[in-house]
Amino acid sequence: MVKQFYTHSVYNGDMKVLNFAENLKNEMRNCRISQEKLAKELGTTQATVSRWASGEYQPDFETLFQICEILDTTPNVLLGWED
Repeated sequence: MVKQFYTHSVYNGDMKVLNFAENLKNEMRNCRISQEKLAKELGTTQATVSRWASGEYQPDFETLFQICEILDTTPNVLLGWED
């Protein structure tokens, strides 16, 4: 069973939509890492990463921290709590 957290859309003080899926795609683009490569490093499938990037699902907290390590970022950035 996969644990998930809810992050779809939240608003910051400027009413900017903050979205895990968009932040994940941006960080992957910045690191020039494909969904396939990220999946391989996490020990999951490309389809799972694709579902995260589309906003269909979100990773559990343990996986979130692994993603942050790979992408050299923080959970706050991926969750949209800071730039």
